Amino acid sequence: MKTHPEFEYPMHGFHPCSGCGNMAPHHSQVNYPDNGWSIPIDHLGYYGGFTDTNKADDSYTINLCHDCVLKFLETFPMIGLLIGKGGHSQIGPDEKPCCPWAWKLDKIENAYITYLASEDGQQWLAQ
Repeated sequence: MKTHPEFEYPMHGFHPCSGCGNMAPHHSQVNYPDNGWSIPIDHLGYYGGFTDTNKADDSYTINLCHDCVLKFLETFPMIGLLIGKGGHSQIGPDEKPCCPWAWKLDKIENAYITYLASEDGQQWLAQ
């Protein structure tokens, strides 16, 4: 396996994003960026395809931050449709969702309410 120093993280709760180079936090799971994507490069191809998986010595993982995942989904909207609503949780008292794929859980007295982001990602809709 070839080493890629730029991908040899996690360090101090952050991964470098393979798309933009910014540091993406990873608080919930050590090996994965929060609300991002972590894709083994071998899963992007097949023998004879664009990414030929016959190169085992070139194996590494692509980590994308939340913003780069949004750019990807804006570029390829059909993939966003396959993911569907409620793709990732959003924690905190945020007034607005971070994106159209967010969901959050709220507790009012003894009842839990699930909210999904609206189609435009501008408001929460109770489910």
